[in-house]
Amino acid sequence: MWVSEPEVNMQCKLLTAVTAALLMLGISTSQANERVIFSLNWVPYGLHYGIFAAEAQGYYREAGLEIDIQRGYGSGDTVKRTATGAADIGMADMASVIVGRGNGLAVKQVATLLDRSADAIFYLKDTGISTPKDLPGRSLGATIGETTLNLMPVFAANAGFDHKKVEIVNLAPPAKFPTFVSKKVDAIVAFRTEESGILAAASKAGVAVDRFLFSDFGVDYYSIGFIVSDEMLAKRPEMVRRFLAATLRGYAFAFKNPQAAADMFIKRFPESNRDLSFAQWSVSTEHVLTDRTRANGLGYIDREKMQHTLDLITKYHEVKQAVALDDVYSSAVLTKIDAAD
Repeated sequence: MWVSEPEVNMQCKLLTAVTAALLMLGISTSQANERVIFSLNWVPYGLHYGIFAAEAQGYYREAGLEIDIQRGYGSGDTVKRTATGAADIGMADMASVIVGRGNGLAVKQVATLLDRSADAIFYLKDTGISTPKDLPGRSLGATIGETTLNLMPVFAANAGFDHKKVEIVNLAPPAKFPTFVSKKVDAIVAFRTEESGILAAASKAGVAVDRFLFSDFGVDYYSIGFIVSDEMLAKRPEMVRRFLAATLRGYAFAFKNPQAAADMFIKRFPESNRDLSFAQWSVSTEHVLTDRTRANGLGYIDREKMQHTLDLITKYHEVKQAVALDDVYSSAVLTKIDAAD
């Protein structure tokens, strides 16, 4: 189709104006379409409200990023994908980062999310269990190798019982909840962020459950956060900085506007149960918003606590090579975002 010279001039002026506007915002035309592959730790659920709020609010676009958010298949897999470049940024727990680092996977956490660890043991109330000291002689469903199970010795020492007298029943992750609520085991290990799903399953089965939270017994360490490879941090540090700032802005928005964040999540995933995801978010909030994050901003990493995390995981996991503290985390590209709660 023929276009007149005045029309061409008008289009050129429009393009120039758009480019100028982007530059005034501090976003180059190349940055405006910078694609980032982001792998979650698992399927989208309530813990991820902040991410999808950032997407819906346009925070990523404002940062000059086009985010491809992909579901995860567990933290261990996300660590591998991030280390190999299949994902630019990932979401994973620190235990998987440390174990991965010991296996030669050069990744590190650049912002934490769960400042307070969420490891827990859920138990059936009609079994006679009321304190951790009642666990010896009982059956405990768990997936061999998972972090919460590996930390049982330190939890048991702090709570005053012999962990070797607890019968461990190896269960695949999808079998945990149904095995538990059908009373085939007395208890299971899980994250507290899974509590709403466990309670829903228990209610449907007509059983009463309760839990012991590891952090209530002094087992507190850094858990889920945002990770990148060493190479990514070296080659695209400003992209990582902009991603973290936009994402943490999304979390600050979700803390201040939880119902709106829930609406955004359900609009993105209409097949999800709103009440269940909101309950997951509410529980997650208690593990993200702590005195430390309120004082220092979302994503803040305390060096002393990270050293404790490294020592704990190294002692109770199989870490094949020595891992240095500076190898597992960096705060170099973290912008302070206040928690608006």
